Amino acid sequence: MEMESPEVDLSNHPSGIVPTLQNIVSTVNLDCKLDLKSIALQARNAEYNPKRFCAVIMRITEPKTTALIFATGKMVCTGAKTEEQSELAARKYARIIHKLGFPDVKFKNFKIQNIVGSCDVKFAVGRNNQTLIGKKKH
Repeated sequence: MEMESPEVDLSNHPSGIVPTLQNIVSTVNLDCKLDLKSIALQARNAEYNPKRFCAVIMRITEPKTTALIFATGKMVCTGAKTEEQSELAARKYARIIHKLGFPDVKFKNFKIQNIVGSCDVKFAVGRNNQTLIGKKKH
């Protein structure tokens, strides 16, 4: 599944406000049941404490991301800075899991769930400004 995002050059936008992507959250279905204890014991970049959270937490450095891997085969990938990085990271996690002894791993229904961005609005945002932004006029 090749994802192409249209590139939008905002550097010359009249507002001067240019958003920066901070975090992309994506999901994918590996379409097989997973033994989380086995994954956590074999992978050096994984942690699993079922009393605290019902998923394996796995991290990679390139792209710098974290995956939440559930026994159902569902996976959440966070931390990527672009949609392409998010898909690449999810595919890397799927490959790692496959190599750990889960030959039935697939890569189904990859989807970007959330995109977080930030920008400098060129003025101070205080309590009064925040209050005004959130209010609707009746």
